[in-house]
Amino acid sequence: MKLSQLFSNLDLTKALQDIVITGLSSDSRYVEKGDLFFALQGEHNHGLDYIDALREKGAVAIFYEGDYDNLPTDIPMFKISNALELMHVSAPIFYRESLKMATLIGITGTEGKTSVAMFTAKALQKFGRYVGMIGTNGIGPLDQLKENTHTTPDFLALYRSIDQIVKAYPAHNEIDIVLEVTSHALDQKRVNGLSFEVSTFLNLARDHLDYHHTVEAYREAKERLFKEYPSKASVLNISDPVGKELFDDLSVKNDRPLFPFGEVECDHVNYLKISKIDLHAQGLCFTLTYHGESYLIESPLFGHFNAYNLVAMVGNLLAMGLPMDKIGRILPEITLVKGRMEALQLPNGAVAVIDYAHKPNALLQALKALKKHIPNGDLYCIFGCGGDRDRGKRPLMAEIAEEYADYVIVTNDNPRTEDENFIADEIFTGFKDPQKNIERILDRKKAIVNTLAKAQAGDIILIAGKGHEDYQIIGQTKHHFSDAEVVSAFIHKG
Repeated sequence: MKLSQLFSNLDLTKALQDIVITGLSSDSRYVEKGDLFFALQGEHNHGLDYIDALREKGAVAIFYEGDYDNLPTDIPMFKISNALELMHVSAPIFYRESLKMATLIGITGTEGKTSVAMFTAKALQKFGRYVGMIGTNGIGPLDQLKENTHTTPDFLALYRSIDQIVKAYPAHNEIDIVLEVTSHALDQKRVNGLSFEVSTFLNLARDHLDYHHTVEAYREAKERLFKEYPSKASVLNISDPVGKELFDDLSVKNDRPLFPFGEVECDHVNYLKISKIDLHAQGLCFTLTYHGESYLIESPLFGHFNAYNLVAMVGNLLAMGLPMDKIGRILPEITLVKGRMEALQLPNGAVAVIDYAHKPNALLQALKALKKHIPNGDLYCIFGCGGDRDRGKRPLMAEIAEEYADYVIVTNDNPRTEDENFIADEIFTGFKDPQKNIERILDRKKAIVNTLAKAQAGDIILIAGKGHEDYQIIGQTKHHFSDAEVVSAFIHKG
């Protein structure tokens, strides 16, 4: 597409008008050959500070904002005063053909986004549909996920990702894309211009206060998905107080079909009622009631909350018009998500469970769930807290670990630029009795291996905080590190 076609209202020079662009970008890390690059003024840097990368990667034109010394002369430049507005207007136009073919399922909530997104994507694939994914566990067609640096990419990267997923299925014109929508993405308008087939609310608990500062602001960001963006249907956890209020608000508006779910009483016609959740050594089972019919659901997944995650998935499928009888048949086939309550059997009969729980409520739910899966034995909890993030959650996580685990091992998560001992000291302020069954082993590999060696048959070791991540950030450097690899090596060594 020529720049003159995309920006007919701008007073472009003839040379700029005739430039053909093949993509849009605003982050030098993701520039591709043929891109128009929007060089924005950031808090500490300007997009033009990365001009060498733009040259190397083949940007063909640059729209820049602000005053910048020593403008490059080898790439056509055009000064703009409304960069974000131009981006928000131009992306839906530039990528309109792909957007027409993309059916978007947007999922938000403090806990469970990744699990519900993966469950939904896997289930859609089992129905023979063509599926893509944009979230914590990767980006791209479901069977070809690539690493994703942000759960929800920046605005232009998100549009490009949708475009690339659609183009990965060239022979098809209906592609389902399951998208995790974070509070940051909603606050920063990264999903502007998108319409959703289904929008899903899971829950809300304390998180990201280093960014939002208050729980109220965090909540308002989450609710924008339902109040500011077009959606044909919504799926809502009404056992969560925020989900219930959101359901009540949307019921009054009556502008879309609603699929509430939970364990509370509700007389809505599409209510998905969860009852009789039973956690056992092989997984969980529960009863799901919908339209007067009850279904006994057996699943190999661990944790009370996974019953909710599975039912959220069911709601998504129903909202897309898929039949309940067929959904019920595939439910037992929906299994583990990498790094989300991922259970690994040790040779001696103990179980290591790797989970991404790095927030107080997530750790609480993981520990409470695993405790119920232990008929006899002890529950170990290995956790740390990330550096340069919400410090208020550190003692809270210590309180939770001490209350629900029999043994607690405090270790490193991603310390980043904070001192690892300072982070651990702040965690320890939350323990009532730090001398009782609580250790500090900041070397994460050592903490895991030592604990695995102590565990006996019937014990469960929760390794919390990093989940699917295969790195550890120390200072400003990423070092390769995988909890799963450490456990796997221990198992095979034994």
